[in-house]
Amino acid sequence: MVLKVHAQDTKILHEFYNAKYEPETGIYHGAGQDIDGFKDYMNAVGKELTPVIYMTYVNINQDIEGITKWGEKLRKDLESLPEGLIPQIGLAFTGGKDKGAGRDKDVAEGKLDNQLKEFYKQLLKLDRPTYTRIGYEFEGDWNGYTPKYYRAVFKKIFNDFKIQNIKSATVWCSGGGSANFMNHEELMEFYPGDSYVDWWGIDIFSPDEFSNPALKAFFELAEDHKKPVMIGEATPRYVGVSEGKKSWDNWFKPYFEMLNDNPGIKAFCYINWDWAYWSDKIGFQWHDWKDARIETNAIVLDAYKIAISKENIIHLKDMK
Repeated sequence: MVLKVHAQDTKILHEFYNAKYEPETGIYHGAGQDIDGFKDYMNAVGKELTPVIYMTYVNINQDIEGITKWGEKLRKDLESLPEGLIPQIGLAFTGGKDKGAGRDKDVAEGKLDNQLKEFYKQLLKLDRPTYTRIGYEFEGDWNGYTPKYYRAVFKKIFNDFKIQNIKSATVWCSGGGSANFMNHEELMEFYPGDSYVDWWGIDIFSPDEFSNPALKAFFELAEDHKKPVMIGEATPRYVGVSEGKKSWDNWFKPYFEMLNDNPGIKAFCYINWDWAYWSDKIGFQWHDWKDARIETNAIVLDAYKIAISKENIIHLKDMK
């Protein structure tokens, strides 16, 4: 299935690989990664620039009730938002907060099958297109996945999606610079194969990542495999928005240049968070990541709205 949008006049010719839920032209606009942050972002950019993609997360290393509650909350949240949003799901199978306690072996061996079944049940109840970043940032040592079992889990979930007719595209999402840009030979040890992967993905945070040759090489490798790329997570780590033009020039300007310069990128997802607040709230070490909420700085917000108003950026209104 291809989600079609009206042809757009754009100077940038975007590749089309006919992947599941890939736009024929342009880049899907996404944001998150909690309901209140999304609503603040949506209100800041305005109705005409409402994103297509809504970010959410679930870890199957929990009891079934927790996964059920996640699905129920996701449906409730979507009911409070404009119709037609596509959830982008970060699916984890880790044992703790960035402690490297990956449970990919347990998932591959069927020890979390009941949790997986509940996850599938929630997707079937959702009954709308989604993207699932299976074991996102797979090579990051904070996850603790191993190539052999990670590949097996990815294939297992892909096959289950197919058997159960679950409306979700699979995304193979790298940690990129946060994982020190693992060389491609090592990275591809985690690759389950083209027949199991609908999209490639990469997460981008720190400003020095944009100029790293490994990022460009990742995009070129995705092109070699004929896969569209999703920027699964992006936020101006260590930069924030508080310095206005300086913040813009340091992170946002190269970010949008990256989107425009790489025709294989077909979706991006911006995390609109005050990272210190969320670090305190849920106990991760994000205290120095700064405030990325675009609505808190007028200079950044105005420039951001101009950047996402370009013809190649696809918003919810374009999906009608």
